[in-house]
Amino acid sequence: MELSAKLPSVLIVGAGSVLGREIIRMLRAKGVNVVAAFRTRRAGLKETLTGWGAKPLQLDVTDVAATRKALAAVDAAVFTPILTVSQSAAMLIGGNQRAVFFSSNNVAIDPDADVYAGLAKAEEAVLSAAPGAVILRPTMIYGYPDDGNMSRLIHWMRRSPIMPLPGNGAAMQQPVYYRDLATAAVQTVLEALPHAHTQAVAGPEALSTRALYNAVSRAAGARPFIVPAPFAAFAPVLRGAEAVGLKLPVKAAQLARAARDKTPPPDKAMILGETSIDEGLAALTTALDDAARGA
Repeated sequence: MELSAKLPSVLIVGAGSVLGREIIRMLRAKGVNVVAAFRTRRAGLKETLTGWGAKPLQLDVTDVAATRKALAAVDAAVFTPILTVSQSAAMLIGGNQRAVFFSSNNVAIDPDADVYAGLAKAEEAVLSAAPGAVILRPTMIYGYPDDGNMSRLIHWMRRSPIMPLPGNGAAMQQPVYYRDLATAAVQTVLEALPHAHTQAVAGPEALSTRALYNAVSRAAGARPFIVPAPFAAFAPVLRGAEAVGLKLPVKAAQLARAARDKTPPPDKAMILGETSIDEGLAALTTALDDAARGA
């Protein structure tokens, strides 16, 4: 990794998020000056950021004037909100500023879905507007309570004797631990300025969905009966449950993508994390248990 001559001052948008806080912590450990921007005040957040040596800033990234002012005071920026939220800031980034944005690996996997087609358009707009922009496309992000992925699976496996397995379980997955994603963002924002581009970020292991479910069950200390759930048979049931507001571990849209490999396309540049799936799931299980005890 080639670092710029001097460590820059960096604006982190989304300092209230788990990913944002982890990026701030890592940058401060390197001695980087950080402006930590958050939209909504939360109890203790400002004190935590100040304690890390970051400068707290309440900021709505859709406020053009305020965002332009914040960007003018730093050398680089990381926008942790999803790209459809943060893309408006791209036109405010100077030609000599590095900026890191987040999209999704599913843009390459399921380009016809409305949400990912929208992300693809947002990517084009950002890359055109900001010559120093790098868009990270993470695979499935996991590793903290309420990650919406593995934490949900652990929850259901501990409570249900039967667990539906999307599709036939053969589709390949490559989940990325959230701290590895934060490391990728930190490394990227500190690199010397190159051309604008997208880059996939994935975990170190590619494994089948069935193998992933088995790993989750081991970490959870649970042994549910894992049942294949073909889309054609289960989609109407899932859609009906979603329509009445039930929260299930698998959504109809997720099941529809179950037969597709989720590993990054081989022709795309990729950053690999270092945390194995077993290590990441063990840490997540501990975090979930600590949260349940109020620790």
